[in-house]
Amino acid sequence: MAQRSVLWRESRLDRVRKCGRVTHGGDGGNVHARLNADVAHFSGLQSCGSVWACPCCQAKIRNGRAIEISSAAGRWHVAGNTVVMATFTAPHDYGMRLSALMPVIAGGFRSVIRGRPWRRLRDDLGIAGTIRAVEVTYGSNGWHPHLHVLVFARGDLGAEGIARLAVYLRGRWAAWITGQGYRIPHATHGVDLQVCTSAREAGLYMAKTQDGKSPGNEMARGDMKSGRKGSRTPLEILDDFRWTGDAEDLALWHEYETATKGHKAITWSKGLRDIIGGLDDEQSDDELAAVEVGGEDIAIIPAEVWARVVAIPGLDGALLDAAERSGLAGMNKLLGRHGLGPALPPGG
Repeated sequence: MAQRSVLWRESRLDRVRKCGRVTHGGDGGNVHARLNADVAHFSGLQSCGSVWACPCCQAKIRNGRAIEISSAAGRWHVAGNTVVMATFTAPHDYGMRLSALMPVIAGGFRSVIRGRPWRRLRDDLGIAGTIRAVEVTYGSNGWHPHLHVLVFARGDLGAEGIARLAVYLRGRWAAWITGQGYRIPHATHGVDLQVCTSAREAGLYMAKTQDGKSPGNEMARGDMKSGRKGSRTPLEILDDFRWTGDAEDLALWHEYETATKGHKAITWSKGLRDIIGGLDDEQSDDELAAVEVGGEDIAIIPAEVWARVVAIPGLDGALLDAAERSGLAGMNKLLGRHGLGPALPPGG
């Protein structure tokens, strides 16, 4: 919640500034505090549906995507077919703008699977389709957008099939990257291929949050931050700004949320869902973000109290912490310290 409080003040995206702060008008504009698996969250608030720039909506969306991708990959693998994970990267240097890199990386895979050579290889290897996910990190060499792609092939692809796929993907990817004016990718690291022995886990990895974690309770709370591994995720950059006020981190965040706006994070190839079969109808990002997490109501915050809560930086998150520790009594004790309240018991 602390990250989202920062976004209420600093985001340049209007929907993100309203997310989790403005009520959607149900129940007279009151806000409900709920517990789900001992994690507190609020309901009755607008959602922005941003898979990139909102910690809470992102986790809810990716949780939904993780379930469907994991299910699809698992069904395909159990049926005796092959799932291959391909990771696509490109040379990047400090100072390169993310707005320039994103279309190169996000659009590059479309070039790779375009034309007769791909169709011939697809038919020869029995490739049914792909699922593509875009990920963004930031390190010593600047922005690092990259792709993870699951390739679904019929039957056992075998060593020869894997080799043919690798040669094709690496050649076409290198041609695309150099054609955009960038250095040639590393011969093997530019496109890394691995056969998925656990297709379900690969599906979860594909939809992991931009914190680098598989979605779990983060779909209710967006303030559960992962540790460092040499580079920073965008949400870690935002969190660093929250603690330090570093203007360079804020500038990086603004660059990130602007450059990713409008890009799809996860894309299925046409017809793949029908080929795999047995999957639920696809939901939009907005639909997934709007789903209420559920749980048990422990308090109702009247609309007029909530309007004052969100005017005090960090109080919304502190209320959730109080709810987890000591329920309604703890929430009202905290509200009282700020001259607010009270929150009401469920049904009160």
